[in-house]
Amino acid sequence: MFLFIIFLILSFIFGWLYLFGQPRFSLDKLLFSLWSAAIGIAQLRLSPYEAPWTIKFWLLIILFFTVFYLAYKYSLKLWQRLITANQPRPAKPTIFIGIMLLLATLSLAANAYIFARFGTLPILSSLPDKMRFIINRQVFGLWEYAALLPRISIPLAFIFLLTSKTNRLTKILTVSFIVIGLIILSLYASRATIIFALLLCFFSYLIINRPKLNYKKIVAVTAIMLSLMIIISIAIPALRQYITYRDYYTDIDYDPFTYLADLSDLRIPAKLNFITPLYIIPAFNLQAMMRTADFYHGNNFYWGQYRLSVFPIFHQINIPWKEIFLPWWVTATFLFNYWADWGWLGIIIAAIFWGAGLALIYIGATKKTGLLPVLMFAYISFVTIMSIYTNYLLREEFYLDLILILIIGLILDRCSN
Repeated sequence: MFLFIIFLILSFIFGWLYLFGQPRFSLDKLLFSLWSAAIGIAQLRLSPYEAPWTIKFWLLIILFFTVFYLAYKYSLKLWQRLITANQPRPAKPTIFIGIMLLLATLSLAANAYIFARFGTLPILSSLPDKMRFIINRQVFGLWEYAALLPRISIPLAFIFLLTSKTNRLTKILTVSFIVIGLIILSLYASRATIIFALLLCFFSYLIINRPKLNYKKIVAVTAIMLSLMIIISIAIPALRQYITYRDYYTDIDYDPFTYLADLSDLRIPAKLNFITPLYIIPAFNLQAMMRTADFYHGNNFYWGQYRLSVFPIFHQINIPWKEIFLPWWVTATFLFNYWADWGWLGIIIAAIFWGAGLALIYIGATKKTGLLPVLMFAYISFVTIMSIYTNYLLREEFYLDLILILIIGLILDRCSN
């Protein structure tokens, strides 16, 4: 309990510095705040599956954040000197609406194809928790990516509304694209996709209005965003699992959190089962990472092969999650692949890479206020949030998103000049 309190206090301090300190909205403070909260929560050890943290794992965490802090600090100064400030012209409304219309058409067409093939979509199915994985396995690739294009189009439209002076019709069309996009994302009953779009809007709002935001506005918008994240994180998986697994619990009083509470076996009163999703994400991921540090050593490191396995052309590696931690838990924070590939060296590489990379994105967004740098800042801020869960850079959609964002950015930039 002592460590829980200490790390929550640290999380609050770093969160305050992120929102109100100088420089404002610096990505190192975001990472420190998130991980301090996660480490604190993990010290509660509410599940019998959780073992006390080893000294080795504490040293791993300390090493990463020490090197990360130094890399971020000195990279910030380097990028500050190398990157020049500029103010690009706003995107032309007609070009932007054309792009939004194309993205919406592709998404609707892909969803129509998926619906025609399966006769349903996850939230409309009697088994939404399973239907998501069925669709993922059978139409994984560009069809599924196109179906979820509102992940990118929603924040893109939001940034456009914040940065462009347009007529009423253009604003109505842009808002309509946002609403349609949210409806499409909700059909997949995935908290990650909805939170992704909302967080990109949130971070875009912060960085665009960075010089003029006062305390009241920052507190208000942050409170709204945190509330939405908590509600979505609890409600969507609960609803999804309630619909899917309610028939398995006919002899007991079943509530939306029973299935996940049974799996994780948290030692909490039944009336508090609703906190299960919020607890296991940080606690179980860190526990899995600790077990990873013990499981992989010099004889069984992948030596870079796991990092390359994100690309289909390379050998795919199956991680023995059952031997590491639990068969149904398959993530271990963004540090997993660095340790599994390289051990202690991988942790140092990760710290330098993320420190220098986050500093580059931050300076780029504060010096270049166009749509592309703002969207990249928001995107990488989300990746930073996801770091307690998984390394988003190992997901194929990251590279598809990156290509799409760059293409859209180049089109809007060329057509504005």
